[in-house]
Amino acid sequence: MAGSLAVLAALAGCDGKLIHLGDGHDGSVCPHAQVNANEVLWIGDSWILMPGSQVTRVRDRARDAGAIGPSDDYVNAAAPATTMSAIANQYATREMGATKVKVLIMDGGTWDTIVASMSGASISAAAMSAATAFDQLLARIASDGTVEDIIFFLTPELGGIPGVATLRPLVKQSCEGSTIRCHFLDLQPLWAGHSEYTAPGDTFASEMGAQVLADAIWGIMQDKCIAQ
Repeated sequence: MAGSLAVLAALAGCDGKLIHLGDGHDGSVCPHAQVNANEVLWIGDSWILMPGSQVTRVRDRARDAGAIGPSDDYVNAAAPATTMSAIANQYATREMGATKVKVLIMDGGTWDTIVASMSGASISAAAMSAATAFDQLLARIASDGTVEDIIFFLTPELGGIPGVATLRPLVKQSCEGSTIRCHFLDLQPLWAGHSEYTAPGDTFASEMGAQVLADAIWGIMQDKCIAQ
């Protein structure tokens, strides 16, 4: 409970508005059973896979709320060390199947900047390329016409992840300008002053950080009536 309250307080600090869990954005209760569990797709890189409890916690919160059945699960197509263009292919592969995507939960772009840093290439150019690939993905999603909401989260600024500050305004602008509802979640304000949210000696979320990430995503889902 204390962890959840801390997340809500941090989210309130971002824009001065507190997310009211369980309510729609207009103050009404979200209708249930509008989106099947297998129509919700996670795509992205290692920040979705490590430690992994961020995905299962969102699922468990959805089960507890009755948004999905007690044995239902979301689809996770994320892969480690993945560029934004490859992340777009994760969506395309799922969308080509019989079950169409209605909700996307995703991250991306930082592996592009990491690769650039390791090779000595321009991090700014890599961030711009990742943002362009994200724009192309958004255009593809709009053309397909099945996705109703996208939740895009950006990793915090950590020593092992160069270019986050450069990437942030680019992907934020793309998300906010999307013709499909796109909800941008910046983890930097939530991570500020909380080294315990990062796994020791690593650049991924710790179990505590995974809980913060999951609760922030679930808060958006409930506040905006996404897959409820």
